[in-house]
Amino acid sequence: MTTSFNIECEDCQKKYRIRYGLGNNFPQLASFQCYDCSKQIETGYTSRGEDRVLKGAYVTSEEDPFNPEIEIVNLHPEIPTRKGKENDPYHFQTFDVFDNLNKSKANFDEFKEEQIVWSKFNRKWEELKMPLRILSFKGEDKMKSISKINYRDFTKLFNEWMMIFIRGKLSSDYDDICDEYNSINSQKIKEYVKSNDKFLKQINEFCNVYMKHHHHFQSTIFHLKYGWEITDEMIANINWDEIHKVYGDLYEIIGDLFVIPTMINNLANGREFDEFQTDGFTLTKYLKTDKSGRANNFDTNSNLSHLSSAYESGLRNGTHHKNSYLDTETFEVSLGTSKGGTIEKKIPIIEYISKCNQLFGMGIILSSLILEMNK
Repeated sequence: MTTSFNIECEDCQKKYRIRYGLGNNFPQLASFQCYDCSKQIETGYTSRGEDRVLKGAYVTSEEDPFNPEIEIVNLHPEIPTRKGKENDPYHFQTFDVFDNLNKSKANFDEFKEEQIVWSKFNRKWEELKMPLRILSFKGEDKMKSISKINYRDFTKLFNEWMMIFIRGKLSSDYDDICDEYNSINSQKIKEYVKSNDKFLKQINEFCNVYMKHHHHFQSTIFHLKYGWEITDEMIANINWDEIHKVYGDLYEIIGDLFVIPTMINNLANGREFDEFQTDGFTLTKYLKTDKSGRANNFDTNSNLSHLSSAYESGLRNGTHHKNSYLDTETFEVSLGTSKGGTIEKKIPIIEYISKCNQLFGMGIILSSLILEMNK
């Protein structure tokens, strides 16, 4: 369903007619910058049944949808808008979903079921986040006392939440990673995990970094699940200031968690879990290496290499040191890469969102494995 309403920018009073495509998940918010003064304008719904949120602008009484002085802006919190269609009064983003379903020969009824399942993701997180936080900082006994959930039931809840995200194409990656771990089933790795409570804190931080702003990452979720093509012609209605550091934060944490697949790969190659191919290279030395090379140890292992498929140091560096900005006319992110950010690289904003989703998916798969080891 698409609703229309007229607004004026709070700062410069430029008028817009918003055509807002209602999503299935809550909270849902879509954002754009005022075409004249670059004021961030955001609208949507924080929960089902509540009044519409509007920030950076106010609703006007203008009723004429065809007034040529009022610029159309198409917004959708969960579906990309095609370039050139962002101001088209007759465009509906859902048409592109139907086109993708047709190209991939996907069943529409099954897609509707996937939408229903996906709508449970945030609700499941609301059940999970408190016990995860308590477990991370206060331990299992305190979690059980306050949340009324034991560790085994907690891991079951985490896995249910994770499986909602990875349903589709990522589920085969999960199977491969689990197969590799089950083939070695090392008690020594389990003991290492249990002796390092930092892993639980890192998992908690990793999940919260993404979930704090997860409504901004909705637009490519089904592209990830179905393997639909993501092109430069797609626009996402997001607030760049809120998400520009998300990829880098995820990168930093998963880079630390990569010690686990590194250990698994050591064992899979007939070595001890902390023994590397290079003589004299120890686990202590590995943990001191630059994170850009943390996945090198397992990148030729076909079952584990999925974990680093979206792990890019250039993207991390270009967004994490205030070396980036979003061009709202081209919908490209300019990244300051190389030492000092002197070399500029541009990527579509939709690619950034897609990379964040991919990295998060791999991170919660790895987190699930670590939680299993910690039993």
